[in-house]
Amino acid sequence: MTIDFKQYLPQLKELQELDRRIRQIEFDLVLIPEQLHTSGADYLTIAHSLKEKEGQCEAMTEERLNLETAVKETTAKVLDREKRVYAIKTQKEYQATLKEIAQMKQDNKARDERILVLLAGTEKINEEITQLKSQITDKESGYRQIEGELKKKQGDLETERSSISERRPALLEELPAEILKKYDFIRRSYPDPVAGVKREICQGCNMNIPPQLYNEMLRVMDLRNCPNCHRLIYVVVEEKKTK
Repeated sequence: MTIDFKQYLPQLKELQELDRRIRQIEFDLVLIPEQLHTSGADYLTIAHSLKEKEGQCEAMTEERLNLETAVKETTAKVLDREKRVYAIKTQKEYQATLKEIAQMKQDNKARDERILVLLAGTEKINEEITQLKSQITDKESGYRQIEGELKKKQGDLETERSSISERRPALLEELPAEILKKYDFIRRSYPDPVAGVKREICQGCNMNIPPQLYNEMLRVMDLRNCPNCHRLIYVVVEEKKTK
């Protein structure tokens, strides 16, 4: 069955342009996170380090406070045991209590040593945090500007994609099923299933088409395939230059 290709060429070309634009939009949207990461690499590195240092400082502070609480509780137990030690009547219980007191004091000594280590470590990390905060202030404004620009670009692209997506179904309704079937089949191999032919050369694959086929296309505007790349092809009518 011969289709009046000329009748549907505008819709077919528009469909290809919509699909081309959708591919470009999808590509650009995928790149945005990478662009943001690349553009703000310095800021993000500092921000990550700052968050990491603040987490370390918080964990060390929490550990120190828990140890200080344990030291206070154990000290209170030691005092209580020492008050009662002289009231103990049996030698066995007396020795056991002394041993318990000695162990609690040893535990508190280890805790005090750890507390000192934590205090020194926290102080050092706080100095690093102060330096990082100073550095991040200079980088953040530039990063936020780039982030805002890329978010706007993302929003614009998504709006455009939505608009194109709304137009495409209506366009498909205007095209015969046979043309769409061939269009979709060729699109699996090429992003541009439709190509013009100029001076017997397919603009899709840049190969010559047979002269007989070209002459037939000049006489009858029907649906043809490039014998080389199999794209849907049409003759591009070049405007004559006026003298």
